[in-house]
Amino acid sequence: MTRSRNTSENKLSLIFGFVLGLLIVSLASPAIAQVTQSFLTAEDVVINTQQLSVNEQLDVIHDINTQRSEQAKILIERLEQQSVEQPLSDVQTLRLRLLRCFNLLEFGHFEQAITLSTQGEQTARELKYDVARPYFMQCGATAYQSLGNTLQEQLLTEESLRLAKRYSEKQAIIGSLYVRSRQNTNLENYNQSIEDLRIALDIYDQAKQQFQPWYLLPKSYLQAEISNVFFSMGDFEEALHFAEIAATDPSTFGKLNFAFSINLARINIVLKNSKDVLFYLEKAEAEHNKNTAERDFAVGNALLAIINLYVGNHDIAQQQALQSIELFNKYQEPIYVMRIKRTLAQVYIAQQKDNQALTLLNEIIAQAAELKQYSDLEEFNQIVSEYYADKQQFESAYHYQIQRYNAAKQANNKLNNAHFMQYKARLSTQNEPSVNEKPTTNNINQSLSIAALIILLLSVGLVLFLRRKPLYANDESKEQSQSQIINAMLNNAKQGHYQLSLLLININHIRQVDVPNLLQQLQLTLREQDQLFRHNLDELIIILPHTSAIGATRVVHQIETVLNQWPSDMKSSIGVASLQQLDTFEGLMKKAVLNQLSKMKPQENQ
Repeated sequence: MTRSRNTSENKLSLIFGFVLGLLIVSLASPAIAQVTQSFLTAEDVVINTQQLSVNEQLDVIHDINTQRSEQAKILIERLEQQSVEQPLSDVQTLRLRLLRCFNLLEFGHFEQAITLSTQGEQTARELKYDVARPYFMQCGATAYQSLGNTLQEQLLTEESLRLAKRYSEKQAIIGSLYVRSRQNTNLENYNQSIEDLRIALDIYDQAKQQFQPWYLLPKSYLQAEISNVFFSMGDFEEALHFAEIAATDPSTFGKLNFAFSINLARINIVLKNSKDVLFYLEKAEAEHNKNTAERDFAVGNALLAIINLYVGNHDIAQQQALQSIELFNKYQEPIYVMRIKRTLAQVYIAQQKDNQALTLLNEIIAQAAELKQYSDLEEFNQIVSEYYADKQQFESAYHYQIQRYNAAKQANNKLNNAHFMQYKARLSTQNEPSVNEKPTTNNINQSLSIAALIILLLSVGLVLFLRRKPLYANDESKEQSQSQIINAMLNNAKQGHYQLSLLLININHIRQVDVPNLLQQLQLTLREQDQLFRHNLDELIIILPHTSAIGATRVVHQIETVLNQWPSDMKSSIGVASLQQLDTFEGLMKKAVLNQLSKMKPQENQ
């Protein structure tokens, strides 16, 4: 009797274990059912993929979209045709549309991508799959970024990031942080750009395990963008380090092999490593010959022309630039055409075809002014000025230097406007209600009251504006006062020959309504002589007089304890820098940013 009971219990245990095992496998399958690298890089990837299930086909399209865009496009079109006869599930339909959106970006069809992203986001809303919405917004933001529409790009990016955090969609968080980091690099907010990329890398492994995959950028994109940030900052050794990491990442194959080889050649040009430039040029040309997409071929020729110009292959550079111009004219992308003509003009100068070079340069100077591309305008005028200076025609050189100076001022104004738009975009998303809030009659009445108040304030603001009394004078004086205090503290430390350290704290994961409480608690951890400043919307600065690097590290641990009261998937990053006699505030900030990023390196080498 006892043996029979034990046997029954054993059978039940085996059945339970089997069912549990099946459940675990079914839950884990999205994370482990990934095709091999050899499958993705095989020549017959399209034929082989058609033998897979719909979800597996979607995964393959996702994994090769940025690397083998032509093959991804073929697979997307075939799945779309197949879905007419065999309808897909709602989730599959949304994901296929999302992959189509990102695939359009690869071919430069930005307007189509914007249309599709808007439609996809609306469909996701109607189907109650709100978790998919930030991905479509991310696609739209990337398209606007390529078109130079800064305002729409920033609004969509911030809204995408807000929704991604709300629904804990780590893949969407990474994509939005990547787009925002590129924004910040263009705006010269290098510390914020690095912080966004650090957070993205921190959560990358978790994002890969996301149960329902939507769209996750290749890890090498993040590493390459870090390289780009350092290159922009003038730290070429660090740029080279991260460019090499990106080039050897498993996600780097197909088109990315070409792109990252060009990037390595570019960095080695600045470092004057001629042998390495030739090595990566040869590697890039080998990858370029595999291009089948016409637009990829145009981009490749434009980039290769720059490298060939540097190594002295002037005839090859001329041919590549002319082919690229012809194709980009076909695609009606005037900004790309204008920039490639700059390279062609430099080739003409090297070939001593001065008249052709000057004609082309004056043409693109007029075009840059018309398109309001002031950074390009500044560069073009500089090239002409240097040409005349080399010819000892100093009056003409001076004329173009004046034009370059005026363009630089306009570029700076445009940059400041972009900073302001970014601030507004972040502020508008931070004021959105939380996911649990539901509209009620009281909320509606409150909204009406707020609207009335806003109208009143705007009216008052208009009157003040017409009376030419700017409302922002107090903010400017406060900012100026803060800068004066910091510089005074640095000067006092230098003159008094005592140690001073700076802490740079990122708080972009903390809601604005919580910041006053955070500041109050941080003040309690600091000494009387320490100074806490709000550097910008997402960062704090703490100046620690009479404090060495070791002492600053102890303060960091105390601050981390305070920050941990606001738990988040995104770790707070604190950069530390110690003052040297020749350091300026900007130099000290740069060291703090580098210290933030150095904490990523051990993770990268694992």
